[in-house]
Order: sequence, then C-alpha cells, then structure tokens
Amino acid sequence: MKWNVIKLAGGAKSVPMLTAAALALGFSGVFSPSAGAATADDVRVALVINSSKYKKIEPVVTLTSPGGFQISVGSGDKAPLPWKSEAVGTLRVSLDGYSALMLETADFAAAKALYTKLAAMPEDSFVLARTKLGKPSFQVFYGSVATQAAAEAAAAAALKDAGVAALLKSAQPQFTGPLHLAAGGPYASEAAAQAQAAVYAQAGVNADAVLVQDVAGKAAFQVWVGGEATAAALETVKQAALKAAPNIPLQPVGAAAAAYLIERSDVSGASSASAAVPHYVASAGAQKTLISAGTQTITVKERENRSYRGGMEISSYQGRLALVNELPMDQYLYSVVGSELNSEWPVEALKAQAVAARTFALKQGNKYEIAQVSDTTLDQAYYGTAKEFAAGRQAVDATTHEVLKDKSGLISPVFSSNAGGKTADPSEVWGNPAAYLQSVASPDEGAEKGKAVWYRVRLTSGAEGYVHSMYLKDSGTKDSKGAPIYTSTDQDVNVRSAPYVDNAANPAIAQLALKEKVAVLGQTKESNAYSWIRGPFTPQDIKNMLTAGGVTVSGTVTSLQVTKRGPSGRATELAVNGTPVKVAYPDAFRSLLGGLPSTLFEIEQPGSYTGGTGTTTSSAVTLATSAGHVTSTAASTDLYVLSAGQQAPTAQKMTSLTALTAAGASQLSSTGSTIAPPASTGAAGLTFTFRGNGFGHGLGMSQWGAKGFAEQGYDYKKILQTYYIGVNITKE
Repeated sequence: MKWNVIKLAGGAKSVPMLTAAALALGFSGVFSPSAGAATADDVRVALVINSSKYKKIEPVVTLTSPGGFQISVGSGDKAPLPWKSEAVGTLRVSLDGYSALMLETADFAAAKALYTKLAAMPEDSFVLARTKLGKPSFQVFYGSVATQAAAEAAAAAALKDAGVAALLKSAQPQFTGPLHLAAGGPYASEAAAQAQAAVYAQAGVNADAVLVQDVAGKAAFQVWVGGEATAAALETVKQAALKAAPNIPLQPVGAAAAAYLIERSDVSGASSASAAVPHYVASAGAQKTLISAGTQTITVKERENRSYRGGMEISSYQGRLALVNELPMDQYLYSVVGSELNSEWPVEALKAQAVAARTFALKQGNKYEIAQVSDTTLDQAYYGTAKEFAAGRQAVDATTHEVLKDKSGLISPVFSSNAGGKTADPSEVWGNPAAYLQSVASPDEGAEKGKAVWYRVRLTSGAEGYVHSMYLKDSGTKDSKGAPIYTSTDQDVNVRSAPYVDNAANPAIAQLALKEKVAVLGQTKESNAYSWIRGPFTPQDIKNMLTAGGVTVSGTVTSLQVTKRGPSGRATELAVNGTPVKVAYPDAFRSLLGGLPSTLFEIEQPGSYTGGTGTTTSSAVTLATSAGHVTSTAASTDLYVLSAGQQAPTAQKMTSLTALTAAGASQLSSTGSTIAPPASTGAAGLTFTFRGNGFGHGLGMSQWGAKGFAEQGYDYKKILQTYYIGVNITKE
C-alpha cells in the first residue's frame, strides 16, 4: 500500500494515508494470493533502494555503532563469510560505479566547501583523502552511478549551479569508474598491501589496498591501481604504475569481479583532514556485503540518523546502491508499533496494531525483490529504535506469531489513522470488493479530545478567518448583526484560513493588533484527525489543483459539488460546473484536491455558514416535525423521524431530508449539516471550504477507533474482528 504520513500533535504519531500511486496499481502485490510469503521469524526492510515501487537514492551510506563492526561478504546465492572486523565506530560504503571527480586539491577547506554545495544536490557527494607525491590530496566526487553517461549528465547538471561553478573556477570534472589493475599479490597482510599501495601513491598514482575473495570465499589482500572509466585512461595509469614499480605485474580487473572491498579514507563529514573514516567500495555485481554490530544498534546517517536493530546488507539493485535492514520480525514490530501509535494508548489497541502490522509484513512477500517492505509509510512506518517503548514491545511479545487470516489465507490488513466515525467501504476507496472489509461504526472522536477551541471571526475589513481562543477576550458588546465582539489579548495575533497551525499549508492571512476588535461568528475545535477544515479555496485554486491532477476545466469554476456518496458517506463522485470529475478511484479525490485528510467531507460555499456562537464540530442535527423535535447522533447517517400518523419513528437517510434554516430550505448532508446550493455564475467572493471527518482512506482498522474500542473494554481480538469481518487470528 502506498501511504503518506502526517504527524499529529498527540495520540497517533503517524497518519497513514493511502495515496494515488498505490491505488493506480490496483494494490498489486497486496491482494495477490500468489505473492510470496516472508518468513515469520525475520523481515528484510529496504532503507535505500532504486525500485519502481519506491526510490530512495544514496551513492554512499554512513553507518555508526559504538562497538565497531563485523564485515562479511558473499556473492550470488553464497552465504556471506566474515572478511574483516572494523574497530572504528563509523564507516562508509559505496558501490564501485562511475563518478565525477569534480576537484582534486591539497586544500582541505576548498574541498569541504565544494562538498557542502554538492551534498545538497540530487546525487550527493563525498570526499576521499589520499597522500600523493608525498602530499595530502583531497578528491571531491559527485554521484556513484551505473554508466559514464549518467556520471557526465550529473556533473553537467551540477555545473549549472553558480556556486559550484565559482568554486571550481576553470577546473573541469574528470570521470572515474570500475576499471582497475591488480598489482601483484596476493599480499600476506593488509599492512603489506598498504605498503605497496604507498609506493604507487608516491609516484602520483591512485592505489588502494583491496580485500578480494579467494577460492574458498575468504578474504585475501591485493593492491589495485586506477579506478578509471575508460580503457584509454586505464592504459595511462598502467604506464605510470609500471614506471613506479617495473617489477610488479599488472593484471586488469573488470567490473564483473566476483567480490571485493576497496579500502579508502573518507573525510566528507570530518572537521579536520586527520579525522578520516574508512570508506569501503564494494563490487556492483552480485556481491552482498553484510555489516553487523553484535547486540549494538546501527545508526544510518542517510535515514535521518535513525538507529536500527539487526544487520545491514549492501548490494547493487537496478544499478544503484541498496541498503537492506534484516532483523527478527518481532524486533521490527517493536519499532512499527512505536512509530504508529502512542505509548499512552491502551495495551489492547497496541496488540491489535502489532497483529495487523505482522500480517501486513508477511503478506507482502518479496514486494521489492530484495526486501519485503520499505521503512516508509508506503508500507508501514518504521523509524528505528528511538520510537520503541516498553508497552509496545510487550504488546508485540504477547501476540508473537499471531496473524489475521480468512479462508484464502493471510489478509491485507489495511488501516488508517481515523475513520471519522465510520470506516470506508472498499467501493469508496479503490472500487474493488474485499469480503473482510466492510463499513462499520468506529469510535474515533477521541482524536479531538483536549483540542483547543478556535473562533471564526470577521475582521473590520470584512475578511473572515480563525483565531485561537487563547488570544481573544469577550468585550461584552455585539455588532449591528448581533455577533459578539471580542478583542485581541496580544500583539500580532495570527488569523488563519482554517483552525490549525501550519505556516506552510495554512499561513496567517492577517494579524491582529493588541485590543483589536473582531466579530465572532462561531467556534470549532482545532483541526485534528477526527474533524477538520481545509480552505477556503478560490475558484482559481480549485482549477489549478484539478489541472495539476490532469482534469480539464473549461472556463471559471462556478460550482463544486459532491454528487455521489458511498455507504459510509464518503464522496465517490464530484462535479465541477455540473460535469463529473473523472478519477481512477474515489480515494484519489484526496490527492486531487490538495491532499485532503479524507473523502468524508462537505463543501461549503459563502452563505452556508450560519454564524452564531455554537460549536460547528458536531454532526448531530435536530429537525422540527409535526411530531416534535428529533435529533440524530453524530456517528449516524440515519435520522429517526416520527411523522404524523406514525406509531414509531422510521429511519431516513439524512441525504433524503430537507432542513428549513434561516437561509431557506437546504438539503442535509450525510453528516447532518446543510448543503448550500451552488453559487450563481460569477458570484463575487466565491470560495470553497472543505469540512470533514477522519484522516486517511478509512479502510479496515482505524487506529483511533481501536483506542476507543479498547477504552470501552474490547480486547485486541474483538477489535480486530470488528474491523476485519469474518477473519481468524491464528499463529503463523
């Protein structure tokens, strides 16, 4: 499943959100009964990979562990054998590919300045330290790719940066590659190989000690010179090497050499030229390099300095470096549960998450060929040991080996952060049925508990927005329309379009001066995983979003309506200017409309907001009938109406009823609010505001709902079997 993740202020730490690409693929590999199964005891997690399903490109990875490392190497299907113990706490690894040597200089500061610029670019950079001709030499590389053409293209792109060009002055990039010459050997020891490499370096030739695979698969030492991109460049190196050591035979080493590790010194992250760390360059062929740290964790700089249990496997996949974290399944789940949920949540909710996450990981088979899952919310949030907590580990241990199955085997236990009171039906998300996924009531309202109140206000300019309640005070007076007047309690108080703080997505539209007066039109809870507001958006905003999503809109947007809804009330069809908007599947409306939290929403236009000071978060509705007042519940899409002549009330869908309000007769929405009639063409000030419930696609288990059920006394099995209909919980 492809997910997006949004951090929340409390409760669920991450909000999985099914997005367009996964649904476009029809959940390939997720619902396929033929997908290969992973072992129940171990899991392989892609941290860096060049896959069509997920790309995280890094030319070099940086690993840190306080107790050092054990390095093992294998090739093809052969199990890795121990090659070397590395006592230092940090090492770097790359593949022996093609790179642009942007600069070679004796000036460490100049090398670091260029590195800093290049490191922020797409292909990244690294700096190697050598001694050549008896003097320090610092080589600044850019990228590590599969072909010389790709290296040349990367360098050309980097040179377009004025800062890079200025630092290089007139220097032109040179290109390096995986073509080497083996100089004699094998050598009796690493020290002997390094001594011979120093002979070549004294003559200005690039030379390195290399660990190679002997006939038994174990490590032996050689010296290699070169590292060239072309045969002509290698021939030039050969002549220089023969001149430096005429009695040492030189044999070409091709890029297809079985397995090797070139030993180099890296000062990319060093504060001084003397603070180098080992940099191992591995074969880009079938080699697998396994790096372990015993019982210690391994920190990966390129994955936000997260620390992981288990070992790290480095290999070549689709022409780029791949880094895979292999570890026991339950240790993986310690982090998944901690990354997805909060340590203060009920243990039964944590157990439900553990079983669902284990089932999901096993269901993936070999989704990425060399790994079952990624560490991102494309699959499941997995953020290393920093996210673990004791209750989560206990929940995983208490449910070890437990999975969810139906008559066809392992299910795909999709889940989201918050279902908004009712989970989605598959027809509302991707359009394909799944017997164990049905729309059910979900106690999700806990996500708005404790959230701050925001006031909807009208400024003296006539503009409207939201202000946090802590910054406003009731003056005790009202305006000419009867709205209460509040005054600002501070200077430069932000007024925002929607009731939440996000300076990027929801910046301030105005600021209030101290004691500035505003009219309060209503109040609502701060947007959260259960209830939220997005917008207002102008007609041009809507057109831009639709156009970016491949939807053609002729002329100005004058109306935007939900024209069809699914069983849970989620939008399954939208119409712009009366014309249905075509999408591949209904959940795509979220991404199409700028990343809406869910499709359980209403669209408000000017005039549909009735004002007053009551809260606007409730989806309950009261109607007056000939039999008196009747009130719905917030979680229901049905309203029980007692009409004249009836002995008992009958259930009616809210969408089939009409409410009489101050603004006139209006159709009711599935959440009980009124739907404003379309604005007239060319109406001044036309905007569209989305008011909704839930966060994520809404299918399967709701994480906030699981919390709610646990607080009601459900155990994890009942929680799971409520969200996944007809499944069994068994040991795998």
